[in-house]
Amino acid sequence: MTLHISPLGMGILVVGLVVGYTVHHHTKRSSGPAGKGDVVGAIAAATMVVTALVLLFGGGSQQQASGPEAPLGTTQSSSRT
Repeated sequence: MTLHISPLGMGILVVGLVVGYTVHHHTKRSSGPAGKGDVVGAIAAATMVVTALVLLFGGGSQQQASGPEAPLGTTQSSSRT
C-alpha cells in the first residue's frame, strides 16, 4: 500500500528531523567527554517543532467536503402539523 504525503507535510517532517538531529548533535558536543547526546531532548524538540508547524500550516491535509449541511437549529425532515 502506498501512502501519499503532500510536499508541505514532507517539508514539515524534514524540518523536524533536522531540528532533532541538530539538538542531538549539539548536546553530544557540549556534554563533556562522556556525553552521548540527549536523545530524549532531541525527540522532544523535533516533536514540538513538527506540532507547531502542523498547527501553523495545517500539515498539507486536504479535507473532503461532504454534502450540504443543514444550518444549526433545523432538522433534516420538516414534518410540521
